[in-house]
Amino acid sequence: PQRWSELPTDRDVVVVCRVGGRSAQATQFLVQNGVQALNLDGGMFAWAAAARPMIAADPAAEPFVV
Repeated sequence: PQRWSELPTDRDVVVVCRVGGRSAQATQFLVQNGVQALNLDGGMFAWAAAARPMIAADPAAEPFVV
């Protein structure tokens, strides 16, 4: 909450967490404060399960959700 004012208000902001619960709460807060925020339903676990592209911090490693 301390840094929400740094987010853009002229375009959508996608909020992501591991499962989707925390990002849903953050999205609700942001929308109430004028940010066009969208929650990634299901979080990164759902993203990975859908075989969507992911990038590892180490280019030699296989990406995974922590």
